[in-house]
Amino acid sequence: MGRRALLWVLVLAVVAAAVWWTQLRPREARVSVYFVAPADGSSTLVAVERVVTARGAEALLRAAFDALLGGPTPVERARGLTTEIPAGTRLRGLRVREGTVVVDLSGELASGGGSSSMQARVWQIVYTATQLPAAGRVRILLEGREAAALGGEGVLIDRPLGRPGAVPRF
Repeated sequence: MGRRALLWVLVLAVVAAAVWWTQLRPREARVSVYFVAPADGSSTLVAVERVVTARGAEALLRAAFDALLGGPTPVERARGLTTEIPAGTRLRGLRVREGTVVVDLSGELASGGGSSSMQARVWQIVYTATQLPAAGRVRILLEGREAAALGGEGVLIDRPLGRPGAVPRF
């Protein structure tokens, strides 16, 4: 390999490293995860900040959903925060398209709980998914399929959902 070719390889390697470092490498970022807290005889959502390593809207939201599905930390539980999302619920997929987050969750999401629990689950998902400007609405899929409602309680998820004007109580 001649000197000139070696120089070009070196220049290309430096450029590739610079692009990766400035444009592609995951960075530390803060996301919000929404858990349930008591509020005057009912329940509501409370945002908890988590530090994640990700870059781009989809990666940030995936990290937020990983934290959501992991549930509150022991310290958060001691503060009274809980989750209505059943243990074992998995994130099967997530993508952002034209301002809508499409989140695909495993079937455990629909198991157990009454109407208040189902409402809390939906709002935990909606608020966690819609925290970025690029994503104002969320479409919830169960096991890769669209569903009309969540669980036997019939909380409607038949269309993309956005945040209401005020934080819901359930």
